[in-house]
Amino acid sequence: MKGTNGTTNSNIIELASARERLQARAPLAARSHSDKRLHARVDSSDRLFTQVVLSADDPELVGSTLSCRAVNMSVGGIQFQTTTQVPVGALLDLWVDVSSRPGKFFLAGEVRWSRPTSEVDESGTPLWFVGVQLKSGAATDIVDWRDYHAHAYAR
Repeated sequence: MKGTNGTTNSNIIELASARERLQARAPLAARSHSDKRLHARVDSSDRLFTQVVLSADDPELVGSTLSCRAVNMSVGGIQFQTTTQVPVGALLDLWVDVSSRPGKFFLAGEVRWSRPTSEVDESGTPLWFVGVQLKSGAATDIVDWRDYHAHAYAR
């Protein structure tokens, strides 16, 4: 049906073209359902230290301090690599030394996932990826952390 300006106006959708558009978007849709991240990540290789505050699944870890390397960071979380398996649900204190900023951030968080990597460190010890969701706390630098990331994304 022709409109007043000579263009074709139609409410009919061609099934073949609709399928093509849907299939073209399918990989993106699949990624968005499997990616549970709430915030954009910034890749990092900064050093951090973490101390296990509470671990119901491995009480012997409580009080342990681990030297780690950040993989990525966001306003709400950190993924890091370490030589120690840290159980899901463990509560951590973290000292993050961001190389582009003087000083360290003191943060607190909960382990949301932990999985082995396919790598080992220089002594042959298997490495683990650990994902931590950061928690708000009066004695932490979470407000400064959020401000730092807000400015980092604006650059």
